[in-house]
Amino acid sequence: MYLLSFAYQNARLNGTKRFSLNNGRGSIRKWTLSDASERTLELLRIIASSCNSPQHLERIPFKFKSLCGDQGRYLLAKHVRVLHPATDKCKGWSSEFAGGLRIHMRGKIEKLMKHRDRDFLGESVLRNPLAKTSAGRDFLLGYGDEFSVHRGDDDFEFTDPWFRARRYQTLFSPTALLTDPVAFLSLLFYRGGTNKRHVPLHALTRTCQLMKRCFGLDVHHWLEASVKAEQAWEALPAELRKPSMVALDAVRHTLDAFPKIQKPLNLPGVILLHNPSSYCEDVLLSPWLKFMDELFPNMQFFMTLPAAFSDSVPEEMLGKELPIPASPKKIANRSPENHKTDVLLIDVDSRMPNLALMKLSRYFKQRGHKVALARGAGLNGSANEIYASCVFNSSSSSKKIQLLQSVYGDALKLGGSGVDPQLRLPAEIEALPPDYDLYPELGDRAIGFLSRGCPFNCPFCIVPLKEGPPRQVSDLQTLLDEGKRDKLILLDDNLLSLPQADRLLEEMVVRKVMVNFTQTLDLRLVNPDIAKLLTLVNCCNTRFTRSNYYFSLNDSRNLDRVRQN
Repeated sequence: MYLLSFAYQNARLNGTKRFSLNNGRGSIRKWTLSDASERTLELLRIIASSCNSPQHLERIPFKFKSLCGDQGRYLLAKHVRVLHPATDKCKGWSSEFAGGLRIHMRGKIEKLMKHRDRDFLGESVLRNPLAKTSAGRDFLLGYGDEFSVHRGDDDFEFTDPWFRARRYQTLFSPTALLTDPVAFLSLLFYRGGTNKRHVPLHALTRTCQLMKRCFGLDVHHWLEASVKAEQAWEALPAELRKPSMVALDAVRHTLDAFPKIQKPLNLPGVILLHNPSSYCEDVLLSPWLKFMDELFPNMQFFMTLPAAFSDSVPEEMLGKELPIPASPKKIANRSPENHKTDVLLIDVDSRMPNLALMKLSRYFKQRGHKVALARGAGLNGSANEIYASCVFNSSSSSKKIQLLQSVYGDALKLGGSGVDPQLRLPAEIEALPPDYDLYPELGDRAIGFLSRGCPFNCPFCIVPLKEGPPRQVSDLQTLLDEGKRDKLILLDDNLLSLPQADRLLEEMVVRKVMVNFTQTLDLRLVNPDIAKLLTLVNCCNTRFTRSNYYFSLNDSRNLDRVRQN
């Protein structure tokens, strides 16, 4: 995301103000500079707060009521942000949304609401940042002028569900901790240097290049397998370690937020910096700013600096601009009336193409019917027959089902694991090949089941109830569209539990099929023979852009089995 405008009312030091960051030329300034003072620190805190959910803010040791002025019962803060498809997964016809909050004098924090804050919101489309959302959405980092770092106790597994608050907590608390630099360098050296995994290698290589270009330090030995993180850190000049803590923390959070994107440091986002001159010596400030500018070429920066240090900002940085992404083009109306639809298939909540709907589509098209696909609950209209498939039993899916039932009534036929795990397609439809035209985004990828079922009865899993014991239900030739495709998204519940699993893996090797085991392989069933076969199978991610193995473990008590297998 980028921030396009900002507004607030009744701030203790800043009062009431609105300002726009849009220059009217389809771009924004990359760097926005202000003098470093308590007033500008308050402004950064209000910006960071408005871009995050109340649930995250409540976990920061800060008295948010201290941001409120005495001219009313609460502070109002609103921003307008533009979303980027690559990071924010924005859908629809607009990529600009408002968000914000109200902070009451007694300390309560609430998100803005349309019905309550309409006068303050104006005509903006409201979509507040959510507490539970993907790690990359609404990406913002913030750094205060005082901080410490973890030392041997950093949590790189994110067992804290509110880890997003770590991204900006030093703006509010000088006791907040940043990433353990030695532990993170150790991970980066192992994953990027030793294992040559693309994303960490991208970050490590760029860091080494910029260390040389900006500070005159040759650290390319960081790419060698023998390098030790603790020694590498101690070898850095003492005055460079504290500014490096901020840079490494920003890299860590970027990699964690976008683990599947090949060059995450190139992605857009927002970084707030309060008075970096407090941890950068005079001679280091200018090269460090250049280092951050090139490390994150597409990030939007807001920075405060004392007036005495304003000349330290490289002049070429001040003129940089970032293009504002255009709103997606309005998609032509695909309503059933316009297309004279006979059968409407509704994909309520699938995260990948819905195989049951693809088989239904094949069945009806073979009988000469016109079929249309709708997703979620956004396509209303009429059709002779209406089928909806719901995969997940969640509150959001239930709301979509209720809306569909209110629109279509008894004409709606519901199925899927989220409705009834034991509902089945008729055998004649289940036996049909899927209609790949229903989901053109699949391209040359096939999708389906070689087997169904699992022999285990894990208490959290729906498979024992839905599928029963393991059995083979198809073969590779059929799934690969009679040999027309060579990429396969495999949906099997537990392929390795089949007695003939080794034979199926051997066939994948012989056919040179690219396979995505999207529902994972059971690590408990990996033995030396299976392991050898898996090294020969071309295992990929769902987009088939890189090698990727998906394993399930199910219980941390099986960690010894990980080491063994």
